[in-house]
Amino acid sequence: MSASTGSFSFDRKDLSRFLFDLYDYEPRLLRKLISARPYVCPFEEMERHVPANAKVLDVGCGNGALLAILLASGRISEATGCDVHEGALASACKAAGRTGQSADVSFLRIGSFAELPDDCFDVVTMVDVLHHVAEPERMTAVEEAIKRVGPAGVFLFKDMVEAPFWRRLAHNIDDLIFSGEWVKQVKTAEVEKQVRAAGFELVESLEIPRVFYGNTLRVFRKI
Repeated sequence: MSASTGSFSFDRKDLSRFLFDLYDYEPRLLRKLISARPYVCPFEEMERHVPANAKVLDVGCGNGALLAILLASGRISEATGCDVHEGALASACKAAGRTGQSADVSFLRIGSFAELPDDCFDVVTMVDVLHHVAEPERMTAVEEAIKRVGPAGVFLFKDMVEAPFWRRLAHNIDDLIFSGEWVKQVKTAEVEKQVRAAGFELVESLEIPRVFYGNTLRVFRKI
């Protein structure tokens, strides 16, 4: 499978190889870490909730792996990736261009969640972002993200599980090593309550174990 593949089965091994080929401009260690993400992060579960020709906002896009996968699968007609890190955004922009797709994709550095694009999107994603946000600011972060969801649109929220303890510990150690943070897990029930109160219905709730880690995925649709 090449970096310009237009569609592919969402086998973890195939996705890993796709990302390894796509990010061949990155230092080898970072390239390896990016290509390992499909074994930890359930990209295939998120992809199936993105309709064809969607307009997508990825909040905290990092190096752009999710957007690259959605582009390569032909899901996106237009997309914006936002992050606080200029280096990650530069990498994401390069990766998006190497997928060979013609979708209109842009990347924006933001200093706060209030700086997200003032537009409506078919799908807004927030994947492994909220646990990096200080607890007093988490409700604001979610509020700003869901404000960008258009009529009948989808909010895809993915973070790490609160339990069992050993999966939570594995995640904390991982973040301490790679981001220098000892994070506090997100209270998913509070996110659900907030998003539902804003006029969304919960359409899917999944707890997805991967290796030592655990993922909590919530899919909301705007009513």
